[in-house]
Amino acid sequence: MKYLRLTLSMACMYDAPLISPENKDSSAEIFASLPKVVLSADVVAGHSVSEAVKNVLDTLQSNNVIYAELRLNPADFADSLSDASLADALQQATSAIHGHAVDARIILTAQSDAAHVAEIADAAIDHDDVAGFALVGDNIDAHAGVLKKLQDNFVPFVIDGGFDDIEAGVKAGATRVAVGVDIIDDFSATVEGIEPGQLTSWIRDRHIAVETNPDEDIAHGNVDSLADHPLPLLQQLGFTCAVGTTALTQQFVSLNEALGYGLEEFFELTVAAMQNSFSTQEHRQHLIETVILPAYEELSDAEFAEDAAAREAEEAEEADDE
Repeated sequence: MKYLRLTLSMACMYDAPLISPENKDSSAEIFASLPKVVLSADVVAGHSVSEAVKNVLDTLQSNNVIYAELRLNPADFADSLSDASLADALQQATSAIHGHAVDARIILTAQSDAAHVAEIADAAIDHDDVAGFALVGDNIDAHAGVLKKLQDNFVPFVIDGGFDDIEAGVKAGATRVAVGVDIIDDFSATVEGIEPGQLTSWIRDRHIAVETNPDEDIAHGNVDSLADHPLPLLQQLGFTCAVGTTALTQQFVSLNEALGYGLEEFFELTVAAMQNSFSTQEHRQHLIETVILPAYEELSDAEFAEDAAAREAEEAEEADDE
């Protein structure tokens, strides 16, 4: 077998295909060809919503992104929000998405200090074309009622803020969190190693997906280098991690050059992102099994995989004999 699949109830867990030795040291060209998943592609304000959405989709397509969730803040395109302007923004966005090759969803987004948070959240609740909501910034507690309404209406939401705001969002039922490097402030060093604190243990143990953007953290001066970024530590400690930058090919190259990330690590990040998207379980599973896995299988070696499986079976038999 080129990969192992373990089915638990309706959820699937996927082991990375055993990569052929000659593909272990992959090139930027191979990284560019890999199917990718982006959970936080910002729609940058432009002349119109449709033009801005098309621009970000074009960038994602050039990075071979097969599924994306676009953060659209309607306030970026209107001085004052009304039902008419919200409806127009959503109509333009959905039309642009339906006319593009990239499989994308809309995540309506609001800045926490804006005057229109409740209105944008209501639009996320009312419109079937919206997959979820994102609240960005500080003082998340001030919007507890908005987050409760989203949860009551089964609309998933992301919290993107500082450590205290992540805590408020998790308590309010956030499905995903977008964190900065300060997440490690909750960690402590013990004789047994690095231990997450109460909040971060909750995030890890309940598989709340953690979105990170290492290259952007460096660009914004939040961390000096990838060697100092918490992403590898979070993965080592068992957090569910996804990398959410639009320029994902370059991010893969950076992680490869600075941290030695390879195809196994990128497979893990891609599957984690897909499994924690706001799409349906059936759609997530379909893309993993028909697009992501086959792409990595092409870089695997069936004979190498069979040999590895035989060695594992032999080791298991020896362990039973003991």
